[in-house]
Amino acid sequence: MYRPTIHLVNPLSNPFGGSERRTLNYFALLSPRADVTLWALKEPHHEFSHLPFRRLDRAGRNLPEGGTVVLVGIYGVWTGAPWLRRIRPDRLIIVYNTPEFVKLHKLLDLVFRTGLRKPDLVFPSETHRVSARLPGFVDWGLYDFERFRPTQRVRHSARFTVGRLSRDTRDKHHPQDVRLYRHLAERGMKIRLMGASIFRERLRDCEPIEFLETGQIEAGDFLRSLDAFVYRTHPTWSEAAGRVVVEAMACALPVVVGRAGGYGELIEHGQNGFLFDTHVEAEKYLDTLRADPALARGIGAAARSTVVDRFGHEHMERVCRFFLQPPDQQH
Repeated sequence: MYRPTIHLVNPLSNPFGGSERRTLNYFALLSPRADVTLWALKEPHHEFSHLPFRRLDRAGRNLPEGGTVVLVGIYGVWTGAPWLRRIRPDRLIIVYNTPEFVKLHKLLDLVFRTGLRKPDLVFPSETHRVSARLPGFVDWGLYDFERFRPTQRVRHSARFTVGRLSRDTRDKHHPQDVRLYRHLAERGMKIRLMGASIFRERLRDCEPIEFLETGQIEAGDFLRSLDAFVYRTHPTWSEAAGRVVVEAMACALPVVVGRAGGYGELIEHGQNGFLFDTHVEAEKYLDTLRADPALARGIGAAARSTVVDRFGHEHMERVCRFFLQPPDQQH
C-alpha cells in the first residue's frame, strides 16, 4: 500500500508564528497516514525542542530525499539556500501565507531556474489567492474547536470587555488603534490587549487598558475573558487569513474586524460579526453589542457555527487528500 513521504520545512523559531503553528498542525494531521519529517533550518525555539525534528544542513549533507517537500512560509533564506538547489523531491509544495509577493516570486524564480518540479501553491484564503493572481489550493488551516470553545466567561471586570491578541510586531497593529482603544475606555469599556506592547507607553495613563505579553496566558482562556473581539492590522500588512479571528469566532465571541483581510470571507456583516473601515464605525458596533447582550450572544453563536461548519472534519479530510496525493495523480 502506498504510504507517502512528506518533509515539512520551517524555521520553527517563533512559538506564536502562524507558519510554525501551521507546520505543527500539518505534522499532527498527516503523521497517522504518512511518514512525516520535520526539518528545521537551525536549532528551533526551546518550546519546540521536544519535537522529532531534523536539522537541515545548509551545505547539503543532510537533506530531504524524495517524497513531498513542503516549504511552510515564505522566507528570504529559502532563495539564498544552497540546499534548495540540491533537493529533488517528487513533489514540491509552497505554503504562501503572508503578503510578501516579492519573496514569493524570488522563490518561484529560483525553483524554475534550478529545474525543480513545478510547485503546488497553498494559500490561506481565497482572498489571498486572488491577490497573488496564481492558481493554488486554499487551506484556511486546522483548528482545535475543543481548545477554542465557548464556556462561561471568566470575567476580569464588571465592565464590558473588549480585547485582541496577536504577535507583538508593528505590522499586526493599525496606527489608529491607539485612538480606538482610548475612545473605548472613555466610553467605560475594559480593554485587554495581549501582544500590543508598542502602544503601552502611549496608553500608560489609561487605567481601563490592560497589557499582557504575547503568550502570557493561554489563548483560549484569554478569549473567554472577553465580551467582544476587535482586530485589524497595519495598512501595509494585509492579513492573509487571520487565524486569531477564526479562534475568537470559535469561542463564540462577536468579532468587530477591519474590512481588509482574508477573514472578511467568513463575516456576514451584522449576522456573525461586523466589518469596519474606520475606528468610528468600530466604536459604534461595540456600543451596540454592549447595549444589547442578546444580540451579542446571537452574533457570537453564529460566528462559532460558521467556523465549525466550514473547518470541521470535512475540511481536514480535504486537506489530507491534497497533501497525500501521489505525484502522478496531481492535476
